Amino acid sequence: MRTDASYCVFDMDGTLISLPVEWDRVREDLRALTGTGLAFNPFFLDVQTLVARDPALLAPMLRTIDRYEALAAPRARLEEGARDALSALSRKARLSLVTMQGRAACDAILERLELRAFFATRFTREDSMDRRAQLGAALESLGAAKDDSFFVGDRINDLDAARAVGVRFVMVRKRPDSPPADALFRSLAEFARSPWVRD
Repeated sequence: MRTDASYCVFDMDGTLISLPVEWDRVREDLRALTGTGLAFNPFFLDVQTLVARDPALLAPMLRTIDRYEALAAPRARLEEGARDALSALSRKARLSLVTMQGRAACDAILERLELRAFFATRFTREDSMDRRAQLGAALESLGAAKDDSFFVGDRINDLDAARAVGVRFVMVRKRPDSPPADALFRSLAEFARSPWVRD
């Protein structure tokens, strides 16, 4: 398996940073707002389902999520090894970022944690709530060749998106399972020491 690449896309929350959004309260508020009993799990799939039925629900739902993200953004924490990985990779590859967070929270976090300079482009839920579409847009924005690119994320949805788009996938996953990624690391610090990052 090749570990070198000229382009790399990162997922943000759960991969590079930890963002303590009170998701249980978000779900409660969204159920009250929409009058449904949906579990909002997977979260954005249920959001999209509701919006498909009633597009007028999109704006108030996003405002609710934005409010909780704004409260959490000042407490966002960089994962150990994140800066090392980004610094090393950015010297040999062009980077983009994808996130299901909103643009306001994303930009506030990138600014506060001094990460903005590492990324040529970034795509938030305002661009798409579909990870495949986000990843495709990120690669296109970089002018990336798929066989010269990889995606770093932490969820099965990220793995599925990488497979659908046709790029290698590096999973950073603390859970003890072993999804069929091209490489699997239990921490970002472990990834930062790997051949994917180091020459």
